[in-house]
Amino acid sequence: MAKQRYTVAEVVEAIEQSRGLVTHAAARLGCSRNTIHNYAARYPTVAETLHWKRRELVDAAMFALWQAVERGDTWAVIFTLRTFGADRGYGDDPQTVSGGPLVIETVVPGPVIFNIVRPDEIETLDEIGPAAPIRAIAG
Repeated sequence: MAKQRYTVAEVVEAIEQSRGLVTHAAARLGCSRNTIHNYAARYPTVAETLHWKRRELVDAAMFALWQAVERGDTWAVIFTLRTFGADRGYGDDPQTVSGGPLVIETVVPGPVIFNIVRPDEIETLDEIGPAAPIRAIAG
């Protein structure tokens, strides 16, 4: 086996200082991304450090998303509903609604318009005319 250029401790330190971003860790060491990945494959300590630093990054992103939702940022609310609310019918796959309210999203340039429609009113939707594409989202 060839002599290693970096110690495990040096690679771990670079990963910690770069917060788990492999490209930045590699730049700190002056090596390629593949070197970091090879160390992670060979040494459990490196792999574990990389794993936990990435989890910390995801936790920070989730916290920022949570703050954006609390502020009412539309992009954050939509993203959260489409990802974490998909099992409730807010995902990209329209689901059949039985009994509850149905949110109709009218997609037009500019602001998004939301109309709340009861299921018994669905037959009358053709009365609004061919203004814009419509997608139903279970609510």
